[in-house]
Amino acid sequence: MDIREKIIQKVIQGLEGRVEETVIDTIQDILIIELNHYEVTERCTEVALLDNSAEKMLKKFLATKRVEGIAESTLQRYANENLKLIRFLGKPVFEITPYDIRFYLSYRRERSEVKLSNRTLDGIRRCYSSFFGWLSTEGLIQHNPCASIKQIKYRKKVKRPYTAAEMEKLRMACENTRDLALLDFLYCTGCRVSEVAKLNVEDIDFERMECTVLGKGNKERTVYLSEVAGMHLKNYLSERKDQKEALFAGKGTERLGKNGIEALLKRLGAKADVSDVHPHRYRRTLATNLLDRGMNIQDVAAILGHADLKTTQIYCYISQKNVKTAYNKYAV
Repeated sequence: MDIREKIIQKVIQGLEGRVEETVIDTIQDILIIELNHYEVTERCTEVALLDNSAEKMLKKFLATKRVEGIAESTLQRYANENLKLIRFLGKPVFEITPYDIRFYLSYRRERSEVKLSNRTLDGIRRCYSSFFGWLSTEGLIQHNPCASIKQIKYRKKVKRPYTAAEMEKLRMACENTRDLALLDFLYCTGCRVSEVAKLNVEDIDFERMECTVLGKGNKERTVYLSEVAGMHLKNYLSERKDQKEALFAGKGTERLGKNGIEALLKRLGAKADVSDVHPHRYRRTLATNLLDRGMNIQDVAAILGHADLKTTQIYCYISQKNVKTAYNKYAV
């Protein structure tokens, strides 16, 4: 273990039970930053050559993840965060230690122009963990420096689904059939906004009231249309005079893209006086409603395209009313 880590651990242990945890976190960050000025071993001076080597490994990592079907937005985040770390440390990846990563995370928290939350810092940590975990699995480094770095704790905000009244307000705020069809489609299918943006008219099977979408990891799944959503979608398509292949067309554009859908919902939210309106909230609402009404969680996961049931559970808001009803049913 790096001698600096031993010093910090002893100081933190001596403070436990004497001061509040927030104070301990601040002291730990300051110690990590200040002790970084002292070295036990000589630093390597071949910065340019080592940077290039590390960046080449990062490019291989990104290429591998791209083949695995990881979303481009996620790949871009991996690239940005790991490149910042590599260039800041100026070391080959096989020399990067847990202390180096802890120092940089503390540096980002204390020295950033914009104050970073613990949630944001933990997201950055996960980017490092994915990269160094891959390097370790591939045998490119002997030890994964992220293996001993624990999750950065943060207060998890409860993300509530739309209420029935909020969804009706949004529907009433729609000024045309396209917007109404889009809202109903987002809810009844539970699709990601990126998936909806890529759909074409020919993808919809109105006879079976379903469609096949291409989700994360290039995995196909079937989602379903309610009778009401199908009716509004048919009305919208019958009114269109263009020959565009996109399921939802933009004004003056071939396709209503991800950013366009998000901007549209934001406008509808302002008009309907509903806060926190975004496409992903419809996905969360569908998951919550399906579970509340008794659907098996495995089936809900299949509809949402989740490979891990834990992800589905995170998506769902547990109503205290339902908890109380269940308690009275089984405990009394």
